[in-house]
Amino acid sequence: MTKPSSDQAEARPTKRFFVSMLTRDINLADAILDLLDNCLDGALRLAQGADVNYSQHFVKIEIATSHFKIEDNCGGIPREVAKNYAFKMGREPDDDRDNEAATIGMYGVGMKRAIFKMGREALVRTSFENDMFEVPIDSAWLEAKDWSPLPINEPTEPDEKLAEPGTTIKVSKLYEGVARQFGNAAFENELRSAISEHFTMFLQKGLKVSLNGAPVYPVLVAVLLSDRKDGPAPYVFQKSIDDVLVSITVGLNSGRSLGDDDDDDPGFERDRSSATAGWTVLCNDRAVIVGDKSRLTGWGDSVPLYHPQFAIITGIVSFRSNLADKLPVTTTKRALDTSSNVWLEALVKMKEGLRVWINYTNQWKNHPRGDQSQFWEGARAVPLMDAVAAISERVGVKASLVQLEFNPQKAKVLPLPPSKTPSSRRIVFSRPIEEIRIVSKLLFDAEDTKPGLVGERCFEMTLTRAEEQEGRG
Repeated sequence: MTKPSSDQAEARPTKRFFVSMLTRDINLADAILDLLDNCLDGALRLAQGADVNYSQHFVKIEIATSHFKIEDNCGGIPREVAKNYAFKMGREPDDDRDNEAATIGMYGVGMKRAIFKMGREALVRTSFENDMFEVPIDSAWLEAKDWSPLPINEPTEPDEKLAEPGTTIKVSKLYEGVARQFGNAAFENELRSAISEHFTMFLQKGLKVSLNGAPVYPVLVAVLLSDRKDGPAPYVFQKSIDDVLVSITVGLNSGRSLGDDDDDDPGFERDRSSATAGWTVLCNDRAVIVGDKSRLTGWGDSVPLYHPQFAIITGIVSFRSNLADKLPVTTTKRALDTSSNVWLEALVKMKEGLRVWINYTNQWKNHPRGDQSQFWEGARAVPLMDAVAAISERVGVKASLVQLEFNPQKAKVLPLPPSKTPSSRRIVFSRPIEEIRIVSKLLFDAEDTKPGLVGERCFEMTLTRAEEQEGRG
């Protein structure tokens, strides 16, 4: 039996603890990518359910030892949203702005966490439908114990006006470690690479992103596809699982061909696509991971561990949903929630697709690349959704409406190597490069022929001569 009293136990988090813990589990580059995510979410809201023309949007990022700045023209923040939602430390249950848009924001902490990660003062200036205002966050508010509301001010000077609807965030009074990183060229390169990988889909669709005045270009994550109906094609699977549309494709990338041997040409610079070998995972078009070659994406679990032989295999899996909390992604948006049901179901099909191409590389690994090049002639590198659309036309179904599954091995559209006899063996030997050049000049009238081709021609000539002598005998 208890008796109620007028006393109450305080349960609100302290501001210092909240801010400290909020920024501890995210690195600096990821915090900046969070702000870029917000820009893209703004463009989606602006489109109001229609396809976004990303070529009309830009995001400009500046990093310096004195400040951080990000500027976009992605629609801005409505005043009512700023008053009731945007600056709260967390998302309210009644915030249903994104129920009809495939955004990636879930918890309502991205902008605040990025600002608190970088510095002690910030100014958020925004323009939405000719309504312009700014919200300052200063060190006094940050250090105060209470959660008092932030002021909303009206810019009055001409140079404070934004040219078009969008948002500008400037962070100053940077923390010492952040300022040091912003002044480091290596960090700038790291951030540029992260943007080119994680936002490759948007960059390919025309979004213009610049970092310190220089444009950021996308990393192509693609698989080879023949336009011929009977030509080689990637493995494709698509199905809706728990309100999430899962699309998977596995195939060859446009890197080095099968049969190429690093020892044959030590000066060969590997195609950038080989860096995206392995698995790239997209959540609402954001690349959560790029080129993963670990057990995380199935390597070594009922399929072999990753090996350089598989550097020509690229897998892409996309998760799309208007319910962002159902996506298999963590709060940082750069790591997977591998315990989610949608991820575990997708992983089964991911490994099935891997087996198709692992078997393919095993069949061809001891054959010259020329034996298979004719089958891939004219094949083009395509992103995931182009591959899904092309395969859906081949099998006569409309993608995203019904389950789509295409196994090129079962469809018998993959080239098979010439039959091998049980007695066939691979011949491998080394000779000084000067001697190889001399023989190459004699046989091909060029000194830079691939050593493998030089050795192959030498063997063929010797075999022909031996057969002729045997015939005369």
